[in-house]
Amino acid sequence: MKKLFLAAALMAVVSLANAQAPADAPFGVKSGVYTMSMSFGDNEMITEYYFDNYGLKTAQVSEGGGMMGMGPQGKTRTITDKDGAQIRINEEEKTATKFPAGGMMGGFGGGRAQINWNKLTDQVKKDNNIKELGKETIAGKECTKYSMTTEGFQGPQEQTVWIYKGIQLKNEMSSDFGTFGSTCKKFEEKDVPASMFEVPAGIKVEEFDMSQFGGFGGF
Repeated sequence: MKKLFLAAALMAVVSLANAQAPADAPFGVKSGVYTMSMSFGDNEMITEYYFDNYGLKTAQVSEGGGMMGMGPQGKTRTITDKDGAQIRINEEEKTATKFPAGGMMGGFGGGRAQINWNKLTDQVKKDNNIKELGKETIAGKECTKYSMTTEGFQGPQEQTVWIYKGIQLKNEMSSDFGTFGSTCKKFEEKDVPASMFEVPAGIKVEEFDMSQFGGFGGF
């Protein structure tokens, strides 16, 4: 009987050790899926975000080629590698395009976060003029609401984000074009298949040619 108790205790310790998040992990949740909605007038764009290893592995699935319909139409899956570069995959067309970190596929409210909200330091708060605005529930999760200053096309812009364990579940930004943002409609903490973060066999990854945009750095 003692051996059974010792074995159970050892398994519990091993499970706890395996559940430890990496030191640089951006999320406080190991794995899951959340659905974000972004509106453009009468149009709505739905994007599903998948993550594992506490946010060190991320992927997003969208319909229609991305923001405002730019890019190839159809369902695409975009994965983010360890360096922050993104690979957009269209399995139907059997194509994959790699974008450099911070390039055209940066996305508003998705992909690898530029700020690690899970480990928010005083220096990061100072550099980005981050201020805590209280608590608010989004998609059933209690979030901390922050205001911050980001660099836009025409200078500094005010942005508001709602963070749950390092994950943005809502964001809003004001600009000369009006106020826009995205909101989480559903959040699930669950296991995600490893294949979600991999390029399917037989699909060659092509580097995106930034020169066709005249050196334009993206969003």
